[in-house]
Amino acid sequence: MESSKHLSSPRKRGPVPAFAGMTIAPMKITGRAAFTAFAGMTIALILLIGGCKPAPVQEPVKIQAVKVRVAPVVKQEISVPVRSSGYVAMSDEVKLSFKTGGIVARTYVKEGDAVKSGQLLAALNLSEISAQVNQAKIGFEKAQRDFTRAKNLFADSVATLEQMQNAESALNVSKSILEAANYNLSHSKITAPKAGIILKQLVRENELVASGYPVYALGITGKNWLVRTGLSDRDIVKIQPGDSAKILIDAWPDQPFTAVVSQIDEAANPQTGTYEIELKLVKTEFKLASGFIANVEVLPVQKTTCFLVPVEALMEADGQSGFVFVPGSSGTVRKVKVGIITLIGNQAALTGKLDNVQFVVTEGASYLSDNIAVEIRK
Repeated sequence: MESSKHLSSPRKRGPVPAFAGMTIAPMKITGRAAFTAFAGMTIALILLIGGCKPAPVQEPVKIQAVKVRVAPVVKQEISVPVRSSGYVAMSDEVKLSFKTGGIVARTYVKEGDAVKSGQLLAALNLSEISAQVNQAKIGFEKAQRDFTRAKNLFADSVATLEQMQNAESALNVSKSILEAANYNLSHSKITAPKAGIILKQLVRENELVASGYPVYALGITGKNWLVRTGLSDRDIVKIQPGDSAKILIDAWPDQPFTAVVSQIDEAANPQTGTYEIELKLVKTEFKLASGFIANVEVLPVQKTTCFLVPVEALMEADGQSGFVFVPGSSGTVRKVKVGIITLIGNQAALTGKLDNVQFVVTEGASYLSDNIAVEIRK
C-alpha cells in the first residue's frame, strides 16, 4: 500500500534549466501546453543566436580620379589694351560770344547749320551801345575844341604851357574812349571766323547775356576729327602721346577706325575725376559728326609681363582676380589664385605665382577642388 501510495503521489520537479542566463520558475507543463511552450522557447533561442552574428565588414569606397585635359602656360610680354568710351569731335572747335553784355536782338542760324566765313550769326540790341558810342563821340569833339583854343591862347601868350598840355591830354583820353566804344559796337554782333558747322546754340533771341558768355559752338570744317575720352589714374600712366588706338563708332559698327594719341591732360577733370585725352583719327571718307559715341582701345607702347592661358582654365573669376588648377606630381591638383590683367581673344592674361607652372587644367576644371585626384587625358 505504501508503494502504491508512493507511486501515485506527484513527483517533485527541480528548476527548469534557463536559456542564455534566464531563470525560469518551476511549472507544471503537460500535454499540448508542454509542446507549445517548448516550440516558443526554441524560436526565442534561434532569434537570440541570430541576433548575435557579427556585422559584415564594409570595404572602403575607392574615389575615382577626375579625367581632365591641360594646356601650357605661356609667359609673354604684351601690350595691355586700355579701353574706354568717348565721343567724336572736330579738331578745331570755337566758342563764339559777344564782347559786351546785352539783350540778344537776333539769331540767324541754328544747330547743325553750315556757315561760311564772315557770315553774320547773331546781333545784340544796339540801343545802349549806340548811346555809349554817341557819348564818347561828343566828348571827343569837345576835347578837340578845347585843345584848339588852348593852343591858340598859348601862341598869343595868354595861356600857359601847362594849360595847353592838359587840353592835349584830355583830347587823347577822349579819343581812346571813342575807339573803345566803336570797338564794342563792332563786336556787338557775331560773325563766323571760318567756314564750319554750328555744333551748339546756347542762347536764344531776347535773352540777356553777359560779356564773353558763349552763344554758339562752331566746328571748323576741313580739319581732322578727334576722339575725346577720360581715363582713370591707373590707366593714364600706361599711355603716352603717339600710342596707336582702335576706334569703334556706334554709327559705323562694322567699320573700325585707327587713331593716335595726340594730347594727354596733366590734371584731372574736377567734375569727373578722370584725365581726358585726345586721339587724332586717321583721315577717312566715312561721314562723321561731332558727338558720335566711340569705343576706344589704346595699345600702349609700354609692355607688361604676364602669363597666357586659355579662358576656360579660369575659374571663379571676380573682377580682377580668379583661380586656376595646377596638376602636381602626386596625381592631384592645387588651386592657385591669380590676377586677371585682360582678355585677349580666347586667352586670359594673368599675374600670380605661375613662374614654375607648366600646365593648367582646362577641360574638367569646373568639377575640381583643391587636392582632388585627377587623370590627365592626352
